[in-house]
Amino acid sequence: MTTTVNGLSAVEQLVCEIAAERWRAGKRVLIACEDEKQAIRLDEALWARPAESFVPAQSGRRRPTRRRAG
Repeated sequence: MTTTVNGLSAVEQLVCEIAAERWRAGKRVLIACEDEKQAIRLDEALWARPAESFVPAQSGRRRPTRRRAG
């Protein structure tokens, strides 16, 4: 994988652009990653986008904790 200045490959950059475009169009977005490292890179890149192209993101590594009843 050839990386660019910001640590993302050209394909990963395109994924972020498409995700932002679809999010602005009111769509939900699911990105399937090759591995956890790629998921972390994309998660961080999506959170770092400027306000006008912000995409809220959550990788599978952050799972909400369940509360027990009673």
